[in-house]
Amino acid sequence: MSREKLLCTLGKFDIPIIQMQPAFTVDLLDANLMVFGSAMSGKTTFIKTLVNILHKQYDATWEQIFILDFGGALSEYRSMPLVSAYFDNSNEEYVKRVFKMLDNILKDNIKVLNGRNYREAAENQPLHTTFVIDNVNAFIDESRYIAYQEKLAKLCRDGLSKGITVVATAGDTKGLSPFMGSFKQKVAFEMPTDKYADIFGGKVDAIGNNPGHGFANVTVRPEGVTGTFRMNLPYEVQCFKAQVLDEIEEDGSSSVPFQAALRRKFDFDIGTGEYGKHVKKHLSFPKELTKTDYLQLKQSAGMEERFDCPVSVGLDYVDFCPVTVDLDKSHIVAVYGKKEFGKTNLLNLLIEGLFGQKKDLRLVLFDDGRNQLKDLYEKYKVMGDCILFNKFEKKDLQLRDGTTVSRKLSPLQQFYIYINENYMELDKKFLAGIYGLSENLKKEYENIPDCGAEETPFTVFVMQSKMIYLNTAEGKRFINSILPQLAAVAEEQRMLFIFSDVQKISDGEQNSFFNNNLSTVFLLDNIAEFAGERGQKSVFGNMDVKMLKEDYARCELGDGYYYDIEGDKLVKLKFIKF
Repeated sequence: MSREKLLCTLGKFDIPIIQMQPAFTVDLLDANLMVFGSAMSGKTTFIKTLVNILHKQYDATWEQIFILDFGGALSEYRSMPLVSAYFDNSNEEYVKRVFKMLDNILKDNIKVLNGRNYREAAENQPLHTTFVIDNVNAFIDESRYIAYQEKLAKLCRDGLSKGITVVATAGDTKGLSPFMGSFKQKVAFEMPTDKYADIFGGKVDAIGNNPGHGFANVTVRPEGVTGTFRMNLPYEVQCFKAQVLDEIEEDGSSSVPFQAALRRKFDFDIGTGEYGKHVKKHLSFPKELTKTDYLQLKQSAGMEERFDCPVSVGLDYVDFCPVTVDLDKSHIVAVYGKKEFGKTNLLNLLIEGLFGQKKDLRLVLFDDGRNQLKDLYEKYKVMGDCILFNKFEKKDLQLRDGTTVSRKLSPLQQFYIYINENYMELDKKFLAGIYGLSENLKKEYENIPDCGAEETPFTVFVMQSKMIYLNTAEGKRFINSILPQLAAVAEEQRMLFIFSDVQKISDGEQNSFFNNNLSTVFLLDNIAEFAGERGQKSVFGNMDVKMLKEDYARCELGDGYYYDIEGDKLVKLKFIKF
């Protein structure tokens, strides 16, 4: 059965000439609704009343509600059974998401209706959607939301005939002229006299400070009114007060009739505190995603991937499924990002996850002398095998002929010696310089010990050094020569390299070698800006900046991206707060 009307009675209006006060009713299939009013005048109460009435009259097979709350007064409605999505303006991603979801609904409805008007569809009438945006002035005034204003205009213009009704509140008419023509139904509480004229196109009397009282143009002919009645003119209106959503009692009872009826109608479960009958829910993140929040919010991924060493670092922004990295196969991991934006937090998530799964884990930390990894070393050295290279040190190096040479080595030189002794054979002519031997005398550099690697534990190398990215002989040697060798034997030798703070690489050849060896990348920054400005030579450099801006909002603290290079999979996520 299809619906031709979606009527909501929201109060009473006054017709002085015939001394009648008929019901003030709106038809949400016939008109978008704009509610004006100064602070504390009753416009948010009006919205609450509307949401309550929709719950009274309809169920999850007929109606769904999306709320974009710029006023902050509708948060208690996020758990209501017909509220599919509640987002505030704390995160730009939520604004982007709600418009993307509504755009998808509009496209789906157009396809299903196949050229028919929503209210005229005899069958296959899609679920009706009411989109509430509270304090639309704040939305209009914020420069970061300019790109979404056309999306709102499109919804207001095209949505009504396809089953999407826009309901908005505003404190002023400023900036709303592009939208006003799409709102057939208007209500105004406690406005300056000249503003009433802007809203209704005609003069009305002042109504004074009386919350819930205002003016509304009548778009639904009132029952019981005979004779000539002038439609669409503003009449004085008194709106109902929203019924309170009380707290859940221990025994599940409620003294509020509306609340009690709501729980009965939508099968409220006292144990879980959730409604059994409800529309599809779209979740939102807290400011920080704690481990507790992560466990509560994570959704099933459906087909679970089989990983040998899965480490979950956060939740996907779209479907709230865990973002999981297989660190047995991600042999070369790069982390890009802003300072103080969560790179150390991510590093802790990865290392803790590894220590939780690898009994024989070895952690090798390489720092260029700035001691940025010292705290990490102090933390994890008590958990297992942990080594730190972070300063110049005098070392006694044993040669194959039994002699010893004493050398003062840089952290990078110590790292090369360590790799050669334990994991893989490095070029002896190159090592000769580190040992202080002549590179020109074969008999001397052949005196350098061979690699003594046997069965080595799973080893995680954390590389945090600006030196390896510089256009210098040392930087080029590491990236152009040493890194490809390490990448080639990483799986066989059970090695994982995490470049925890990747810097810009100016040399083109050096940059290509680095990018070609990466398997997994994290970015803690706004991806469109990064790809367009600082990331031209990173793995993100070839991505379409315009498309990235359309697809991804700016990152808040704790946000970032995971890029599986082999699978060509890019995911925006909220990282778990370590």
